[in-house]
Amino acid sequence: MERKITQHLFGQAHGQNVVQTVMQNGRGMRFASCTYGATITEIAVPNQAGLIENVVCSFERVEDYLFQPQFFGSTIGPFAGRLENSELVINGQSLHVTPNEGKHLLHGGNAGFHTKIWRVETFEEKDCLTTKYSLTYDEEFPGELQIEVCFSLLETNEVVVTYSGVNSEDTLLNCTNHSYFNLSGNLKETIHNHTLKMNAPRYIPINKHGLPLGKPLEVEDTVFDFTQAKPLSAVIGATEKQLCLASGGLDHTFLLDEGIITLTDSNSGRQLTIITQEPAVVVYTGNKIGSGYSFKEANSKNFLGICLEEQNVPNSIKYPQYPSAFLAKDTPYSKTTTYKFEVI
Repeated sequence: MERKITQHLFGQAHGQNVVQTVMQNGRGMRFASCTYGATITEIAVPNQAGLIENVVCSFERVEDYLFQPQFFGSTIGPFAGRLENSELVINGQSLHVTPNEGKHLLHGGNAGFHTKIWRVETFEEKDCLTTKYSLTYDEEFPGELQIEVCFSLLETNEVVVTYSGVNSEDTLLNCTNHSYFNLSGNLKETIHNHTLKMNAPRYIPINKHGLPLGKPLEVEDTVFDFTQAKPLSAVIGATEKQLCLASGGLDHTFLLDEGIITLTDSNSGRQLTIITQEPAVVVYTGNKIGSGYSFKEANSKNFLGICLEEQNVPNSIKYPQYPSAFLAKDTPYSKTTTYKFEVI
């Protein structure tokens, strides 16, 4: 198939035009994203019969992303996950920012990366096609941040996402992507029959507000054990107290001993492997997707997608035993995540 990059108008947000960029490699895989939130709007890959279908929850136009603000496909920052009491602590100084989930901060707040119109450039190289987004961010977090996110589509049906940035003052920075994956293709089924595997021997329990608590627990002999591949149906709807706190599914941080996460749908034969350098992944099984609206291919419902948000530990400011998200003034920030799609 023809390798190509195309762009078109995707609608308007905040009175500005939003552009969608579609990349297609020589094997027919497509990867689409838009300037609103540097958001992933389609990942189309083949099943075992060669049928190329979309494997993320997404919408036809940007206005739908505005009306359903559940971070579908968004680039998340400046701090992924929850921050208790919306409090930043930098160099021993406390700073409170505007909350967006009760009194707490979720995914950077209502002025996070996901709400911004990013600048876009495209590049066509021998081995990959790249869409680069850039943003000058100067909201409530300290300083002015110059941040870039590059999505590179390889001929091996891999998407390599690189985050890079520098800030004018000491700050906190913890980025991820919030795509809801569904490997059945075009949202034909829920994720119940997907299997998940990751070398994560510990998870962090949450309280009733969804905030990660300080002490991790061993996953062995619990529903949280994914050290061997296990269907999500074994977890979704289980009566374990921690799952009930998360509305009947996962919304928990897992501590990774190895940065490899594998999601498989045996019915379609599709497999996604995520390779990350981050110490943790927040697994969210779409417990609160809800009903009453439509994605491109299907009506919305709970458990129609799974988020695998590889990142630093949420709420880590409160718990110094976890890696710090501190970024010193004028110090480069860099992170790379690979999404590898295969047929098994």
